[in-house]
Amino acid sequence: MRTTTLSLAEARRLAIVSQAFGTRPAKPSIAHLRQLIGQLHAFQIDSVNVLTRAHYVPAFARLGPYSVDLLDSLAYKRRELFEFWGHAACLLPNALYPLVRYRMEWHVEHTRKYMKSRRGGYMTRVLAEVAEKGALGAGDLSNPGTRSGSWWGWGTGKAALEHLFDAGLLSIAGRRGFERLYDLTERVIPKPVLDAPAPPREQAMKELICLAASACGVGTIVDVLGYFYVDAWHDRLPPGPYWERPAGDAGGRRRPIAKRLVAELVEEKRLIPVQVEGWTEPAYLSPGARIPKHVDARALVTPFDSLVWERDRIERLFGMRYRIELYTPAARRQYGYYVCPFLLGDTLVARCDLKADRSQGILRLQSAFLEPKQKAGAIAPALMEELDLMRQWLGLEHVQVADRGDLAPALRRHRRSSRRADRQDLSD
Repeated sequence: MRTTTLSLAEARRLAIVSQAFGTRPAKPSIAHLRQLIGQLHAFQIDSVNVLTRAHYVPAFARLGPYSVDLLDSLAYKRRELFEFWGHAACLLPNALYPLVRYRMEWHVEHTRKYMKSRRGGYMTRVLAEVAEKGALGAGDLSNPGTRSGSWWGWGTGKAALEHLFDAGLLSIAGRRGFERLYDLTERVIPKPVLDAPAPPREQAMKELICLAASACGVGTIVDVLGYFYVDAWHDRLPPGPYWERPAGDAGGRRRPIAKRLVAELVEEKRLIPVQVEGWTEPAYLSPGARIPKHVDARALVTPFDSLVWERDRIERLFGMRYRIELYTPAARRQYGYYVCPFLLGDTLVARCDLKADRSQGILRLQSAFLEPKQKAGAIAPALMEELDLMRQWLGLEHVQVADRGDLAPALRRHRRSSRRADRQDLSD
């Protein structure tokens, strides 16, 4: 089979447009949001709230200032999105529900059998209480159980709810603050979605791989599989509650099959093998992929944006060695706590440590660093515009630029010159 070759610049442009960056609508609407989630397939959810909740930011990065109420409405009122495991915890469009059913059904038989046992009596009572009372958080259970020192410090009630969620018997009906509220799946997922036929496991995995390839634009097998964690640890766990598995027992784990599935997709011409300039591993793209000649993008992307999920891919595409430093001790952080790459044109040109100080009404730019070979004078105006746009979207009053990082001086100079120009305009 003939292998296509892409230059690195072509691969970058394809990756960016496949991730829906480019021209923004004048007034983002719910239709734009639906189209976006249909292209990206997943908004990752994370508890870190130093800027705003992670699942809200991808739409802002691509559409500009939109109402987050629209996303909440799609998820928890209109029921067009659902929460489940995609790339970690994600909001996913209903079209993907049949494709992730295999992950739920892997646990169902063992879970039902467990709940009939003496040890499973507590989980049975938890499910019955949700059925009786409706959407509940773990703390709402009449017997929330004891808190353990393992598994994120979950109590037994939270662990039971989470496993029932994994098995598809419960779904996320909404959130109270950031706390998950669990309800019976048939009361959360629309009936036509529940009744849609679920493909067999391998077919579903192949569909997810194809969707991932389309959303990535181009990627290695690791890149493409990582988009939905296909055939990763969650797909291959032994079935049933994790606390019932013997310590260190891997006997129930499924064997990896992803390489075979990708090879079959190539044979079926649903994936096209390509060679990307400078990459040592073969890559893949969708048959319908179209490489633009030019990309005009501008966006701040969070550590949980789908553009940067695969850190090695970001280094191969953009030359940016990007790592999350959230859990690194402060004294050892190189760039900061919540560092967001800045996309300008067709590459990542800088990175910014951002914090929304809601009590003071300030968007704090705590550090700003250029990527190698980038020019501060060319980047500072665009970055300040994007920061000011984000400030408005977050409902903050000011952007404050700290002096940390080699891009910070140019940003501060640009800020001062803009203020002088504004004062001159007023005097005229």
